[in-house]
Amino acid sequence: MAFCHTGDVFTPLQESAVFARQAEVYERLGMRAWSEGIVPWRATTCPLLAEVEAELIAAFDVDVRAAGALAPDDVLTIIDVGAGTGRLGFRLAPSLAARGVRAKLVLTDVSPSNVEALAAHRQLASLASDGLVTFEHFDALSPTPLGDSGTPVLLAHYLFDTLPHRAIRVTREGGFEGLVDVGQEPWAWRYQPAVVPEALTARGEGTFLLPVGAARALTAWRDCFTGPVLVLSADKGVAPRGPTEDPLLARHESVSAGVDFDALASMAPAFRHLSPSTPSDVFALHAFVSARGETPNFGEAWRRRGATNEVLGLLERFAALLKTDPSVDAMFGVLDESRADPDLLAQLAGRLKESALTSSQATHLVQLLVRAAQQHFVFRQQLDVPFTLAITAHHVGALELAVALYLLSLQESGAHDSTLLNLALAQHALGRHGLACEALEVLLAHTADHPRARALLADWQTALEA
Repeated sequence: MAFCHTGDVFTPLQESAVFARQAEVYERLGMRAWSEGIVPWRATTCPLLAEVEAELIAAFDVDVRAAGALAPDDVLTIIDVGAGTGRLGFRLAPSLAARGVRAKLVLTDVSPSNVEALAAHRQLASLASDGLVTFEHFDALSPTPLGDSGTPVLLAHYLFDTLPHRAIRVTREGGFEGLVDVGQEPWAWRYQPAVVPEALTARGEGTFLLPVGAARALTAWRDCFTGPVLVLSADKGVAPRGPTEDPLLARHESVSAGVDFDALASMAPAFRHLSPSTPSDVFALHAFVSARGETPNFGEAWRRRGATNEVLGLLERFAALLKTDPSVDAMFGVLDESRADPDLLAQLAGRLKESALTSSQATHLVQLLVRAAQQHFVFRQQLDVPFTLAITAHHVGALELAVALYLLSLQESGAHDSTLLNLALAQHALGRHGLACEALEVLLAHTADHPRARALLADWQTALEA
């Protein structure tokens, strides 16, 4: 069973350096972890998830206030544990306010530099000035109370997969602890006899990853606060491997493991676990509720919105759409379902521009673009979303919107010839000839030998002087 070499250093997986270094990795990477696509973020920050979670939190808020755990004037504290870029918080805070939830959203990270980056972000700072958001350092495994209330909601998105996991192999001969030497490439594994944990006694043979770090976090959170606690966790699941296979962990700059939520539920008996109606190893939202009494409103909201795994369904339909030659109405259907997700709309922008739109479809597209622009989170990433949306708005004649988006692109991604040229064309079409010339002058300062910009500037300056 063992894969070993003389002299190698084997350590139980949960004690290995790969998990001990997680905080160090995120401190070193900073926001690059998300801007460069090193760590996934789309599913856990999309507008649809923000809507679903706002509805669930609003229902929980009603229940705990009815039970007296929150006084009428108390503010519900919502802690985003490992908030990443802050994109989810940007979308969640106004969604909660729109539902009348008196809440303060605390965006946290284990990396102090990431907390500083969150606080410096213009859109998040605006929410902070309105009293909707604050920023704090928070260690999931060694938490300290945050906010004024002992009754919090904690968001743990793509978090439990990064906390320590224990590798256990179960065979006919019994249980074995997985030890790993991460100094080798590929990693080397060795297995030593161990008692099969209670969470696995009914599972049969296989190689399992036990989310011991997530269980420690849930216990710590329960002990840290005095009132009922709701934890919403959106993460990937895991399928056990065969009894002769080594555990499978995703390796990027950091490391992550699929989360065995059934095992986690048995390891955190102080919580009631609510799972999706259809299990998924790809992505799903789970809830853990520590409330001792009934939570009828939350339970009903969970059945309607939480258990249905809407986000995974949306992303699967979107992926299938990209593999076909969809109709305009089919694209609009997915975009409406996504709540005009800016990132998804940007991916469909080229196809929509190539389509012959009816007047009603053009109107629908402009409405989608307006909604997408309103909820776009300014954060430089691999795809220049504002520019892509701007080109689409320009194409359908929504020039004011196009100008606003071109300017946003310049702010987010810096000066680019195509952005400046198209901004100039849109400003000129709106009759703002001076602003159009200014955009061309900036372009030529950036690229002096741009022939079209130089020709247009000469023509437009002549017209202004005439």
